[in-house]
Amino acid sequence: MKYTLLTIILILLLSFQTQNSNAQGCVAVRQMGGLSMCSSDSYNLNEGDIQVGMNYRYFHSWRHFIGTTEQPQRQTTGGGFDANGVERGNAVNIYSHAVDLNFSYGLTDRIQFNVTLPYVNNERSQVLKQTNPVATIFRYSIYAQGLADVRMSVNYWLVDPKKAHEGNVMVGLGLKLPTGKHDDSYYTPQADGTTKKVIVDQAIQPGDGGLGFTVELQGFRKIYGKLYGFANGYYLFNPKESNGTFKSAASPGLAGYNVFACPDQYFARAGFMAAVDKKNSLTLSLAGRFEGIPAYDAFGGQVAYRRPGYVVAIESGISYHVGKHGFSLYVPYNFIKNRIQSAADIASQNLQNSVITDPSKYVHVQGDAAFADYSINLGYTYRFSNHNKMEMHVLNTVNPIKTN
Repeated sequence: MKYTLLTIILILLLSFQTQNSNAQGCVAVRQMGGLSMCSSDSYNLNEGDIQVGMNYRYFHSWRHFIGTTEQPQRQTTGGGFDANGVERGNAVNIYSHAVDLNFSYGLTDRIQFNVTLPYVNNERSQVLKQTNPVATIFRYSIYAQGLADVRMSVNYWLVDPKKAHEGNVMVGLGLKLPTGKHDDSYYTPQADGTTKKVIVDQAIQPGDGGLGFTVELQGFRKIYGKLYGFANGYYLFNPKESNGTFKSAASPGLAGYNVFACPDQYFARAGFMAAVDKKNSLTLSLAGRFEGIPAYDAFGGQVAYRRPGYVVAIESGISYHVGKHGFSLYVPYNFIKNRIQSAADIASQNLQNSVITDPSKYVHVQGDAAFADYSINLGYTYRFSNHNKMEMHVLNTVNPIKTN
């Protein structure tokens, strides 16, 4: 009896926390950390138990892509010259800080109710070509911060966790409430030298303005010894077509595509994890991630503005569990970045090509977006447990595989 298998699983599941699905810069994948199916240490959340936690995420996006092709000139041209005469770039830079407060409650030993309260602080740095009072080019920042979209969900383990020590599957359903501002504005400098309060870019808005619902899935399986495989993911359905916030004046024939969309988003993750110390408190994990925003929603209208795209990442993680405390650090590195054609791009392309008689002269319309190379994700959880119930639970599972 060197260790309790259930205790090992409890520790390993710290790695199952859906690390905050990252807003990848201009592709505004909303923060979805804290979704219940992936809340850390949730495997043995018994009836009446309460778990609280906090996730912090940071990223800096600055590299621009059209499709999977990087636009390196954005780093060196269009931004004027520095004091030494070196040309500067006009790339958009986004700096994002996000904090999730997570609360989970065990309705039964297999059903958990979860609430996530997210807060964001975003900065967008960009270049302005000013014509008055003097012609100049300079960089400035705009900001958006506050409560983002609150999320609630209910999860269910298909097999009783007390009996499933080597593998299990969890399913979940959730709601995303439109609590975050989707029309935040900020005083920004104008080309004529004045300052004007304008709607900030969609990428840094705290919310998307839509009432959405999520489906979630998570599973794990023991492979050998302390090595486990896992997979988890979700899809956010946002049926509302747009939130009514105007990006800019509509181009002729493209009315509606100038209004911010309430986009769907998706996330998938799979990998391996293992406890590496004698007390089974320290866990390492390695996983692949795939996340993004589709060009078209699964339900609802499609006439609205978004920057769709996706990233593929390799994620390294480390977690530590002691008593009722859990700590984690995950760093996904995005090695594929793809800004796909949006519905607005396709509509504009079709409109332009409709008046071109020579197919060889057809145009291709596809916008760009800035992506982050990596993000930093820190997590902490604390468990409030029914002492008597936990004590009996531990006694019953000290040696789940009995030997003579």
